[in-house]
Amino acid sequence: RNNDFFLQSRINAKDPQELVLVYSKMTLANLLFQPEPKRILIIGLGGAVLPNRLHDWYPEAWIDVVEIDGKITAIAKEFFFLRESRQCKVHEEDGRLFIQSQRGKEKYDFVVLDAFKSGSIPYHLKTAEFYSEIRDILAPGGVVSSNLYGKSNGLKPHDSVTFSSIFKQTYLFDDPDEIATVLHATDHEQRWSKEDLERSAMKIVISKRIPLDMREVVAMYRPGKYEETP
Repeated sequence: RNNDFFLQSRINAKDPQELVLVYSKMTLANLLFQPEPKRILIIGLGGAVLPNRLHDWYPEAWIDVVEIDGKITAIAKEFFFLRESRQCKVHEEDGRLFIQSQRGKEKYDFVVLDAFKSGSIPYHLKTAEFYSEIRDILAPGGVVSSNLYGKSNGLKPHDSVTFSSIFKQTYLFDDPDEIATVLHATDHEQRWSKEDLERSAMKIVISKRIPLDMREVVAMYRPGKYEETP
């Protein structure tokens, strides 16, 4: 639109297992807080990188992906190796309506917000009311992870404050080049220090459960950034 270019997803066709975009790695920092997710909800399919990797690494986990645009699902299947299964399903629906429909049902360990229109997040997926609805379907110890996009999102401080109004703890990850920002929110009573995150990362590395060095992810943790009231 207007000659603007927004990169929504990318894979290495010769090695689809590779996490090419740095935001994908930062999103998977949710594993630091909950390394054994059983139920996962992802709002926004894109190139299916996150559901594909989580399905590979946690084949017993239940993964619901919500994508409002059927054309995106078709593209993901044709070009990005999307594999639906009994455990991993794509629902063609508005993400907020889907979350509202899950109230009173089995709760999710992860809720990942990765929905975009061009270079911005749909506004109805950025409100305190919406985050409260997510909290209602989040399991104890669960994590909400929100892709806040890159430099084009000038509302990151506001996003952070809104999350903090609903969840007890928020953690921001930003890559050195400021290409992407990902926020993670939990209702843990105790705030985790960077040393806590490093210890969790080391446990994951030692377990060899996933082919991602979580120590590199922890290095992108930015305590205090965007957290001040704008």
